[in-house]
Amino acid sequence: MPSSSTPRARKPNTAAHSEEFSVEELAARTGVTVRNIRAYQTAGLLPSPRLQGRQGRYGAQHLGKLVLIRELRRQGFGLDTIGDMLAQTPGGAWSEYSLVSQLFSQSFFTVEPPQRKALSAMAAHWGATATEEQRERLAQNGLYQPLQNDEVEMLSPSLERIGIQLAELGVSLDTVLDLQDELIRHTRAIAKAYVEQLFLVMLQNLAGTKPTQSQANAGLDADLIIEVRSLFERLRPLAMGSISAAFPVVLQQEFDRGIQKRLRKRASR
Repeated sequence: MPSSSTPRARKPNTAAHSEEFSVEELAARTGVTVRNIRAYQTAGLLPSPRLQGRQGRYGAQHLGKLVLIRELRRQGFGLDTIGDMLAQTPGGAWSEYSLVSQLFSQSFFTVEPPQRKALSAMAAHWGATATEEQRERLAQNGLYQPLQNDEVEMLSPSLERIGIQLAELGVSLDTVLDLQDELIRHTRAIAKAYVEQLFLVMLQNLAGTKPTQSQANAGLDADLIIEVRSLFERLRPLAMGSISAAFPVVLQQEFDRGIQKRLRKRASR
């Protein structure tokens, strides 16, 4: 019988690292490739894993941070921009921030599913091949996300169908692109005003009325996120509807001004 002074073999302490996993498991959980995970580490976006022998072990912080990076990449942010954003995100808030990013990403305000199309075929309805300059404009105006193999994802297929109808009316591709650029420039300004003066202000007011422990850590609790989403669900059609309501009135006013200007110019001759 062993002596009472004989030390007992210790069981491995798995509790402290029960939520850890290998880089392959991290990739499987997040849908991010092992190669990209290591690239994010090299770029300083992810901290180094804990080493267990020669194997790296990743924890909840890596998981939450990687999910946030994944969502930001899906929204088109570059690595440098993501690095700046992560530097301003308080530690421990990765999961909450990634959840908010998923809730209010491209799909939240989208009213129709995007469609894929070959960039080289974008001018086919004008009976021509798009010039390099026209292709560059299409790639940079924000309504088309470049994919692989010369494909783009059209974020507003309805707008593309309007362009096709304009082509059938004999409107040139350059004119359609000019109109589209003006549309994007002005609607982006309107959207920015709505975001800054309405959505973000109401989000801040709502968050300020619900002090929680997670907010003490600069995060957002699940109940608050649900309430914010519900509020924004009500605000979304109001913001979009206001543009639809105002545009016909403004269009009529500008049409009248344009006609009067032409008549005055003709009369002066």
